[in-house]
Amino acid sequence: MPLAFPTGFLWGAATAAHQVEGYCTNDSWWEWEQAGHVNDGTVSGVACDQYRRFDDDFRLAASLGHNAHRFSIEWSRVEPAEGVFDEAEWDHYRAVCDSVRRHGMLPTLTLHHFTNPIWMQRQGGWENPVVVDRLARLAERAAKALGDRVGIWWTINEPMVAPTACYLAGVHPPGVKDMGRALVAGKHVLLAHGKMYAALKSVLPSGVPVGVVHASPYFEAVDPANEEQRAEAEQQDFFTNRYYLDGIATGRVAPPFGDGAEVPGLAGSFDLLGVNYYFRMLVGDASARLSFKMRRPEEAAEFHDEMGWEVYPPGLGIQLRRFAQYGKPLMVTENGHATLDEEARARYLRVHLGEVARAIADGVDVRGYFYWSLIDNFEWAEGWSRHFGLLGMEPGTLARRVRPAAEFLREVIRRNAVP
Repeated sequence: MPLAFPTGFLWGAATAAHQVEGYCTNDSWWEWEQAGHVNDGTVSGVACDQYRRFDDDFRLAASLGHNAHRFSIEWSRVEPAEGVFDEAEWDHYRAVCDSVRRHGMLPTLTLHHFTNPIWMQRQGGWENPVVVDRLARLAERAAKALGDRVGIWWTINEPMVAPTACYLAGVHPPGVKDMGRALVAGKHVLLAHGKMYAALKSVLPSGVPVGVVHASPYFEAVDPANEEQRAEAEQQDFFTNRYYLDGIATGRVAPPFGDGAEVPGLAGSFDLLGVNYYFRMLVGDASARLSFKMRRPEEAAEFHDEMGWEVYPPGLGIQLRRFAQYGKPLMVTENGHATLDEEARARYLRVHLGEVARAIADGVDVRGYFYWSLIDNFEWAEGWSRHFGLLGMEPGTLARRVRPAAEFLREVIRRNAVP
């Protein structure tokens, strides 16, 4: 029997400004690339040239059956210097929103997707408490500029990536490995969401939903019978998942990020929750914290992902059922496979969409699915060596090529069911 989705379910793909627009020269990631920190030695450069080609890309997305699109604005474009907003860039993003709608898709907009303007990064970025108010100001200005065009607002993409990738693993700018500084960043990404939510709600018409997009790895002990490994998995899950989600639900900044005090306006500061799911993280002991490399030797790998992640489809269903406890609608805002094996990509889509459909059948309120990504793009610390796109891109010409898995997804969308 086919696994069906509800009427009105949102189908689409996601992108991020720095990864696709090209020449985002005024943000923290551009400086990081130029300094040679990208693993394959590349830089984003022109990226996918989507700053100019967005209308053609959205036409292609619509031809693949998509009825919604998730994208981000580049903070450093609209506020190139502190307190100085560029109206021409707001006009650009108005045109982007209008193009999404003209092609029959709902615009869903992320305000902060990993990049800080250079001026903010030089003030300390996520370590400086002033970032909370600066992002609230950005949210207010964005709502005034784009509020009548955007269907769903997302404040921050994967906020806990800031403390983990930027301040623990040191693989994102500023490349720090310090737990104390990570805890400061973790507090500020939580407070920033609360203030951004309030700023958006003060401007937007009543009923326009605002949420946050959360990276949701599934943690599990390598040996479920090992008490120490289970405790370590729970601790890593708290740091990566529970701290932030409990924070926006209860309004409290839990230890060790804060003292547990309630922050006015933070409790319940989301109308829906975006769930980004890619992998399971198997946990051995504390020496392997946040490691993507752990595997159970007796379990054969079903998928071989270019990122080195352990692709574990049941984890998506587990996390959706778990996050239903927060009582808000859910959307899968990112889920994708880095590969050049199109049979594997289609199979990846089939099994993950099956997890979504079964969660819905069990009563979980999931309202949309956005594949990552619409097009092959600059994959942050991995550069151009990863291939997530429903659309491939010819080097040099940047011509788009529809991949077979995109056709499979189009058929799923047409049926509104996994065949």
